[in-house]
Amino acid sequence: MAISAVAAMIGVLFAGSTVVTPLYVIYKQQFGFSQISLTLIYAAYVLGNLAALLLFGRLSDEIGRRRTAVTAMAIAVVSAVVFLFARGIVSLYAGRILSGLAIGIGAGTGTAWLAEVIGSEDKSRATVIATSANFLGLGLGALMSGMLAEYAPSPLRLSFIVYLLMLVAVSGAGLVDP
Repeated sequence: MAISAVAAMIGVLFAGSTVVTPLYVIYKQQFGFSQISLTLIYAAYVLGNLAALLLFGRLSDEIGRRRTAVTAMAIAVVSAVVFLFARGIVSLYAGRILSGLAIGIGAGTGTAWLAEVIGSEDKSRATVIATSANFLGLGLGALMSGMLAEYAPSPLRLSFIVYLLMLVAVSGAGLVDP
């Protein structure tokens, strides 16, 4: 169960990094910003990711994997809520930076946690699981929001409501006690 829960956490966090990607065209039309602004918003993710790696890279070693994972998931929830209620370009920057922070904290924590759960006999298995969860999440996040943007009403809201439900489901399914 622990392996599945941690892999699901990694996947859902990475899904959050791509949920917004198909929606940028709609945001650009709605908020009326330039192509360079769009590029900068997209790149703002790196600021959060770098902050996570530089400032919080060893956090899970210090306070524990579960507490750090819950923190990452909470930051992802805040990021999704920022996007859900975005009213302008500042919200998009904030949401992207928070998303990068959540993923930076959660990915490292999840990978280390997988290595601990699996044990030293097969470290490559933890890497394969973490990488697979990462790529699966990246693809599913973009696919889900792209389909909602194309076929559902209110994709700027619905995409993040679905993503929030995914975060809650994964958190409730195993991060509380994997």
